[in-house]
Amino acid sequence: MKFFILGSLLVAAVAASLEQDAFQAFKLKHNKTYKTPVEETTRYGIFQAKLLEIEEHNSRFEQGLETYKKGVNKFSDWTHDEFKAYLGLHPKPAKLGKGIPYVKTGVSVPASVDWRTEGYVTGVKNQGDCGSCWAFSLTGSVEGALFKSTGKLVSLSEQQLVDCTYGTVNFGCDGGYLEETFPYIQETGLEAEASYPYKARDGTCKFDASKVVTKINDYVYWYGDEEALLEATATIGPISVAMDANYIDSYASGVFSSRLCSSDDLNHGVLVVGYGSENGVNYWLVKNSWAADWGESGYLKLLRGQNECGIAEDDSYPIV
Repeated sequence: MKFFILGSLLVAAVAASLEQDAFQAFKLKHNKTYKTPVEETTRYGIFQAKLLEIEEHNSRFEQGLETYKKGVNKFSDWTHDEFKAYLGLHPKPAKLGKGIPYVKTGVSVPASVDWRTEGYVTGVKNQGDCGSCWAFSLTGSVEGALFKSTGKLVSLSEQQLVDCTYGTVNFGCDGGYLEETFPYIQETGLEAEASYPYKARDGTCKFDASKVVTKINDYVYWYGDEEALLEATATIGPISVAMDANYIDSYASGVFSSRLCSSDDLNHGVLVVGYGSENGVNYWLVKNSWAADWGESGYLKLLRGQNECGIAEDDSYPIV
């Protein structure tokens, strides 16, 4: 019994040491600093719990019981409530009476599409500590539409949308809308990222009409039709979509699905840039705005065919 107790204590000590090493590596990689020792202890406790959750989930993945893997990332010392508060898309208000309703044509679509390989998609961006996901989804769809129209891929300004629609349409780093912002882009246009760079904070509007890269002529929208999303993704290009992102914080790879995901709680704006199948599981290829060190080099593969996380509930694309 004595040796069993000593052995158990040794195993526990080694495990604690490995967790502490993992936490130190996590802090270094993600430039984490804490104001007080008490805060660091709290964050370490959150990290430990998240690490255990990741290990248990990945064990189920190895047994073929899950279709995606989890991993440590910049959110691994956040509580679930903190992560939920970070998600910046506001629920869509009543219908605007603007835009063009999407009409399906019944066209045959290929088995897979990836608009990145066709030049429609800029590199993965990073919204930082600002709830501006909606702006990144919108610029991504306009970037794709501009490329389709002109053959030129230009990174467009999210900061312009954050600053210049604040208080009239959106709420800057405290969130915003997708479809409801297209009329601003239609009327005003967008500058390039190079002339109006991203700051990850609310600021005063510095829009310069002489530097506009593009406006849009109109936009197309639909609600609650995943077949429409499939057809539009296959034939149009990248699509601005809303989703419930409450449970993707630790996503690392594979095809994400969760019974906890809602089709009503749409809290994150992203960009569908394609679709395909992996190990017999159909997925949407989704560009996120949490930098390339999250997920699959900044991308999420989301289960396709079941309106997972409400991916088909609030979709739109611009016409350039």
